[in-house]
Amino acid sequence: MPRASRKGKDNGNAQLHEGSVPGGKQPTIVERGKKFAAYDKNGRLIILGYVRKIVQDYANDRVRQS
Repeated sequence: MPRASRKGKDNGNAQLHEGSVPGGKQPTIVERGKKFAAYDKNGRLIILGYVRKIVQDYANDRVRQS
């Protein structure tokens, strides 16, 4: 008997959210399955993690320091 397919969930409609950082240097938070990634305005990855609040807070702090 064949095993069930272990394909991942469809991530076609990944949610985009921009954090609240003053000055127009807002990081972009992207959800892919269970993970969240934060990217800076140049498209470079800032942080990858499973908890959205932690990812967003860390990304906001990194952008403010730059």
